[in-house]
Amino acid sequence: MRVPSFAFFSGRAGALAVAAVACVLLLAGGEVVLRSQLQDRLNKRHIETLSYATTLRVRMERELNSLLYLSSGLGAYLVVRNSSMQTREIQDILAVLHRSNRHVRSFGVAVGYRVLYVYPVQGNERAIGLHYPDQPSQWPVIQKIAQTGLAALAGPTALVQGGRGLLYRMPLMLHGRYWGLLTTVIDSDSLFQAVQAESDDERFEFAIRGRDALGLSGDAVWGPLKLFEQPDALIQEMEIPGGRWAIAVRNRTVDDPRGLRWLIRTAFLAGGLLVASMLYLLIRSRGLMAYRAMYDDLTGLPNRRLFEDRAQMAFSRQQRQPGLLCALLFLDLDDFKTVNDRHGHKAGDAVLAAVALRALAAVRQNDTVARWGGDEFIVLLENISRETLEIIAQRLRSSIEEPVVFEGRTLQVGVSIGVAIYPDAGTDLDQLLHAADNHMYGDKTMRKNDLSLPAALAE
Repeated sequence: MRVPSFAFFSGRAGALAVAAVACVLLLAGGEVVLRSQLQDRLNKRHIETLSYATTLRVRMERELNSLLYLSSGLGAYLVVRNSSMQTREIQDILAVLHRSNRHVRSFGVAVGYRVLYVYPVQGNERAIGLHYPDQPSQWPVIQKIAQTGLAALAGPTALVQGGRGLLYRMPLMLHGRYWGLLTTVIDSDSLFQAVQAESDDERFEFAIRGRDALGLSGDAVWGPLKLFEQPDALIQEMEIPGGRWAIAVRNRTVDDPRGLRWLIRTAFLAGGLLVASMLYLLIRSRGLMAYRAMYDDLTGLPNRRLFEDRAQMAFSRQQRQPGLLCALLFLDLDDFKTVNDRHGHKAGDAVLAAVALRALAAVRQNDTVARWGGDEFIVLLENISRETLEIIAQRLRSSIEEPVVFEGRTLQVGVSIGVAIYPDAGTDLDQLLHAADNHMYGDKTMRKNDLSLPAALAE
């Protein structure tokens, strides 16, 4: 006679077996979710560190490039005026440029290999008349720069006047031949303190190595060198004239997973309902992380990463259907820092949020408005005529420059707009961004002279 199957499960031994199997399955499921949660914490920690490192590198490049562009412009002027320069003229120009950038300690101009001009003169008298071939510590580097025609960034090194400095040496080439050398002494402490202040986040610490542009093999540039030896440090490299710097970033917050283990294991022992709740929280957490990876928290606009993806797809579509134009509009808010300084960051955030909403309202439904960073926004326009492009640019300017009311105060910013048209201004995003950025600065200059059209549309 066959015993009904339910009889086994109704007995003590069967009940214990089912309970044991259920308990094992619940514990196994709990361990799976636990591992997933721990990995998510590691991933989130890594993403936060990577985001901070990337932002830090971008800010470093921005501060450094502003100095290099300054030197490049000065060098071009010296080459053009090589045969007609007067000492007073050179000293006046060096003085103006010295005052225009807080990180510049001094300038030195050599004609041939002899230093003829320095600014400021006080404290640098001994440099005047210096003949580089007579300087064993400097001559090999300068000789290489003269032969290759390529600029190089050296240091940091201790300065006689105190502090540390980076030496940016740029060859002055006349008709393809070496004519002279421009040396810009950069206050490295001031430079890195400015970057650190802008990137201040107590969760992270960072260090830079690669003295004399030697990358990971170089000595310390800023911060503790031992940070590069930490196993959880994230290391990135950045290009500088003549070589590389390496940046190490470490998340120093303590991540103790014991509480999470206790919570999940207790939850799974308590039953399936709590398991379902934990899974829901896990999925929601992952969705939120994915959203934050693509969108800006403050404005809700696409961030740089998502914009880059959309731009690449737009360029591909434009290549297949080269009918109407595809354009980038680079927006930089004027006087935004004044709003932050006078009214606080909450007011600044309110202005940024209002600008985002107004920009969305000013463009078409299929256009993309993204926050590029800080007080910068970028707009992608597809299948657009020049006339419509001009209308949208004017509409953006008019809308954004309307006053913003925050806590009873009226706040107002201006906007400078740079335009780059694909493929006229470039065939990839970097080229278009460079063109739009240049046009934006042109627009900013023209606006100071009471002109109102973006530079690319005024041509």
